[in-house]
Amino acid sequence: MAIALLLAVAVPAQAQSGGPTAAMDGEWHFTVAPYMWFSGIKGDVSVGNLPPIAIEAPISDILSNFDFGLEGHFQARKDRIGLAFDFIWSDLGVPVAEGIEFADFTVDVRQLITEGYVFYRVASGGSSDRPATFDVLVGARYTGTRARLQAEGAGGIEYDGEFQELDWVDLMGGLKFRAPLGSRFALRGRGDVAGLGSELTWNLEGDLAFRASERWALGVGWRYMDIEYEKDDVAIPQKFDLAYNGPRLWFAYSW
Repeated sequence: MAIALLLAVAVPAQAQSGGPTAAMDGEWHFTVAPYMWFSGIKGDVSVGNLPPIAIEAPISDILSNFDFGLEGHFQARKDRIGLAFDFIWSDLGVPVAEGIEFADFTVDVRQLITEGYVFYRVASGGSSDRPATFDVLVGARYTGTRARLQAEGAGGIEYDGEFQELDWVDLMGGLKFRAPLGSRFALRGRGDVAGLGSELTWNLEGDLAFRASERWALGVGWRYMDIEYEKDDVAIPQKFDLAYNGPRLWFAYSW
């Protein structure tokens, strides 16, 4: 974000145009947006041969539990038709919600969520420096998780269980919009539901975006995702029922 702000200062003369993300000129336009989602986690997850375990990590503890993460979004659009790809890779050590006296138990959760979708711009309006848009989207989301139970006592790790692997693909559909708040700020939102692989997954996002220049933008927002997955017709029943909830920061470059 600091780099984006420095580059914005270097090109202030173009800050009042709508930029590539707003143009309807018959050309392809692209956006790359790295982001960081600081989400708390709460729910139940299968770990090895054990029954589903309750885990909970509030937003205030997420950085101390965070081992590694990589998140980003890519979008391409030509007039009203566009496509997008999003991915999240995270490695978290999440405390077990109901602790056991003689040791501290955590669930090591490694997760990959990728999605691809196409969207159609149903409506667009506003001026060149205050574009407003409304899109419908349809696509697919892949969720892959690996989870294992670990316990740490006074002498270090006392138990290191085997990974339970779960993965599935959902079909999804939703809406997204952009509403201008002056020439530089805008509200951006998205909502979608998905299923067929999971029982039900639903996702809500909202951001306050700041257009620093013609090509650079940055924002802050909130995202909530609820995943309900359960499979009983296997030798080891599988359950992944988690809610992710928290703020996110991002910056984007468009051309």
